[in-house]
Order: sequence, then C-alpha cells, then structure tokens
Amino acid sequence: MNQLKQYLSEHLLIVGVGNPLRGDDAAGLVLGEKLAAKLHLPYLCCEEVPENYITEMIDSEADSILIVDAVDFGAAPGHINLVSPQQLSSENISTHNCSVSLLATVLEKAAGKRMMVLGIQPNSVGWGHQLSQVIAEAIDDFVTGLPGSSPD
Repeated sequence: MNQLKQYLSEHLLIVGVGNPLRGDDAAGLVLGEKLAAKLHLPYLCCEEVPENYITEMIDSEADSILIVDAVDFGAAPGHINLVSPQQLSSENISTHNCSVSLLATVLEKAAGKRMMVLGIQPNSVGWGHQLSQVIAEAIDDFVTGLPGSSPD
C-alpha cells in the first residue's frame, strides 16, 4: 500500500477495466470506482474496451493513469498488487480485446502519461457470475485502509 501512496497525485486519472457480466472480472470496475471516490480523483469506467477511451485518457489533465483491473498473478483471490504495465506478461489472463500492457505502452508513447496497473487477483471470471464475496471483501478492506484525500 505504501507504493500506491507514493504514486497518488492530484493529476491522477483512475481507469476501471473489466466486464460486469463475468464475475470477478468486474473487480477492476468496483475497486476503481471506490478508490476514486475515496481519494476524490477522476474516474473513467471503460468496462472491457479501454481502447475505446484512449482519446479521453490522452486529453485528460492527468499526468498519471492508474488502470485498475482483475489480473491473474497466480496469487490468492483478492490479492491486490501495484505493478508497471511492463510487468504484465501476455500470459496474464485477460478478458479484454486490447491488453492492458499494450494500452499503457500506447498512452506512454503518444501522450507521455505515467502508467501503472492496480491488479486484483480474481477468484472466478465465469459468465453470469456476480462478484465473489472474497473479492468484494478484499476491495472494501483495501479502500478502508487507505487514508482519505482531503478535498481542496
């Protein structure tokens, strides 16, 4: 969590990625929205097509973009980890058309944005499933553990 605190800034855009119809793949959307609300930061909900929002990300006043997504690290369900996009391999499970790593590379090169990924290990990404309780609890615990940002 200390690594995340160092990354947070006034000029940060939080981008939620995930499919709300695929169980824990929605974790990026839920965690991203709750994180943005707690820290009073802008939030962009991209669902499973973040590449459709490249223009909004480039045009954002943010210097940095934090992509929040369900990522298979091979860890215990609910484990949350901050990584650089380059640390994500093509072997990480993704339900998105465009890999987060590729998207981040484009944004770094085209707009000079600093990119990081806040990944949460899913439990199940089956069609028609809801967010599992272990993931919902991990999200709530993580957000509760963050200090709130004081509004200007």
